Amino acid sequence: MPHMDEFVEMTGTGTASAPPDVVVLDLSVRAPGSSVAAALGSADQGMAAVIGLAKERGVRPSDLQTTSASVYPQYDREGVNVNGYVAQQSLRLRVRERDQVGLLISAFSDAIGNTLTIDNISLQIADPAPLFTEARRGAFADAEGKARQFASLAGRSLGQVVWLVDAVSSGAGPMPMAVMAADTAKRMYAGSTPVEMGENSVSVIITVRWAWT
Repeated sequence: MPHMDEFVEMTGTGTASAPPDVVVLDLSVRAPGSSVAAALGSADQGMAAVIGLAKERGVRPSDLQTTSASVYPQYDREGVNVNGYVAQQSLRLRVRERDQVGLLISAFSDAIGNTLTIDNISLQIADPAPLFTEARRGAFADAEGKARQFASLAGRSLGQVVWLVDAVSSGAGPMPMAVMAADTAKRMYAGSTPVEMGENSVSVIITVRWAWT
């Protein structure tokens, strides 16, 4: 019978890829005002218009997320006196139909004009769980293949798995495409600029220990 501390331990890596199926749109409404209340009121009005238009065009309420809100003073050229305020509200939209992105940006821009800014456009996979399952399977096979090779070289064979740890799992989050002005994003997603969706990848690294037999 093998001794309990007789083992072979290997690290395996697995990856899996799939085309992204969600466009993540991060946008902000920036509104100036002579007072804090005025700036906040303008920003609230602009953001309400954006959210209303998004819902009208089929964006799910669960795909709308406020990410930040702030208000800050604007100073004169000397940087001494406050001559106004700017309020900013930021929103993340998950758009599940790529063809809708350009239409949404156009609608937002038409509704609130230059108070709209596009902070980021990125791509993600709505449900990465199957990819991680595939990547883990590949990582285990990679570790097992190396372990069997070393067992053969040592004149031994593998017993049962006695220890396993998922060391690193990464990927499947939003993959940034660009930080751009609203009019640039509008042109891109209206079809005047080619946009390749490509694939998003996930990676898994596991470490597995087998007993010798």
